Amino acid sequence: MKHHAAFGLAMEDIDAVVVEDSKPMQTILRSILLSFKVARVRVFDSVDEALEASLAEPPNVILTDWRMAPTSGYQFLRLVRHRHMEPLCYVPILFITAHGTRPLVDKALRAGAHHVLVKPVSPSTLFKRLRWLLNDDRPMILEHSGFYNIYGIQKTMDEQAEKMQSLAGARLHHRIATQKRAEVEDAVEAAFDKKEPEPRNAFASTRKGRAKDEQQDKPRQSAAARHIRNAGFAAVKGIKVH
Repeated sequence: MKHHAAFGLAMEDIDAVVVEDSKPMQTILRSILLSFKVARVRVFDSVDEALEASLAEPPNVILTDWRMAPTSGYQFLRLVRHRHMEPLCYVPILFITAHGTRPLVDKALRAGAHHVLVKPVSPSTLFKRLRWLLNDDRPMILEHSGFYNIYGIQKTMDEQAEKMQSLAGARLHHRIATQKRAEVEDAVEAAFDKKEPEPRNAFASTRKGRAKDEQQDKPRQSAAARHIRNAGFAAVKGIKVH
């Protein structure tokens, strides 16, 4: 196992190669790197040019775009990491891309990239990443596939993927629970919002019911009253009423 080509160096000792097909971005990255007082900056428009120059004079670090034609940044990474490219295979590679999606980052790091930065990159962010890189003591190992890679990177990425999957599951569970709670709250609110009979209506209904009952009792009451009245008349006349 061997450390990458930039490990333990000072910023002033760095020989950097930039592979970027955008002229404005080339200018920006060159200016930023020179402001760090690095020893050397070489800029190339394509992978083919950068690969040829890097094989002749291996740099200490490579900064490259991801989407380039005809050879992409990922293809460049795989070419560099092949065991037949020694000592170039030990050079750390940092991607600077406008398409820093999670699948892209996962693919780049699993293939041997040391870091992925998203455009537009600030000088302070790039400086911190380079500082981190100079102290990154993870060794390079030769895999069974014939490509060099960072020791332990596959395990690290698997653990991160598992954590993300667990987090995604937890978020899904929380979303479902929140939805169910909202449904229950809506149901309870709807139940309480049902209009109950108002007191006046209830009173009117009660009066109406009583009036109906009184109306039904009226014939019975009238018959009783007539009986009492007739009994009174009969008593006056001395007649027995049965």
